Amino acid sequence: MLTNISTAEHRLERRIPALSTTVKIRRRSIGFSPWRSDLTLIDLSANGMALVSPVLKLEALQKVDFELTSGRRTTTGCAVVCYAGKNEDEQRYGFLFIDTDAQFDGFLTGESLSSVEVKRLGEEMAEQFMHQRSGNDGAQFQVQNQRMVDAVSALAQRLGQMGLSIVDDSGRVVLPADSLVVGKNGGLSLPMKLENDAALIRVEITVLKSVEPSTTRYQIIGGQTFDNIIDLLDHLCHCFERIAVS
Repeated sequence: MLTNISTAEHRLERRIPALSTTVKIRRRSIGFSPWRSDLTLIDLSANGMALVSPVLKLEALQKVDFELTSGRRTTTGCAVVCYAGKNEDEQRYGFLFIDTDAQFDGFLTGESLSSVEVKRLGEEMAEQFMHQRSGNDGAQFQVQNQRMVDAVSALAQRLGQMGLSIVDDSGRVVLPADSLVVGKNGGLSLPMKLENDAALIRVEITVLKSVEPSTTRYQIIGGQTFDNIIDLLDHLCHCFERIAVS
């Protein structure tokens, strides 16, 4: 799905051809947002999807509602943009699924499904407030930090939904999302082994301020620094794998 994440062995599961599936999406925002169907779905997996469009304009970490249809089968949910770039003369986007309806798993396996009422996530008022204040440098930093927290939380939640459990820094077996802690300064911490044979400790992830307004970097305190959110999320998948319960 996301061609710049890593090699094939780094993917969480087998990807599913999207040849017979159509997709429509709409931005999650205050007020009315129309559905867009001028899209071509090129990749679909249990974690997310990729599509191209000649005119659709989205930004990284923007949230959308989606509806997938194949024949008489339909499934819906919410996703976040984790990649935005050019594919020849079209825009290419990669999405990470945040929430899916009860029909989603059956949709992927080809079971007969009926259309269901769309399940929507409530918009986070704090995030909307910070978007409105994004002209201020301090507020913009807080927006980027909140987006990082949202992205990591969505990843952890999805891994738990797919059956992954981990051992946290206190020795308990928990779901990945239950191991996340947001500090008073907005930093996000989670249990991690910085190396395969290292001790299991709690580490913090922070957003690094940059002189370039359009540049956001992320750092694991005591560990690596990442130039974009995709590389950070890919690394965290492997960090969760190191402390996964067999």
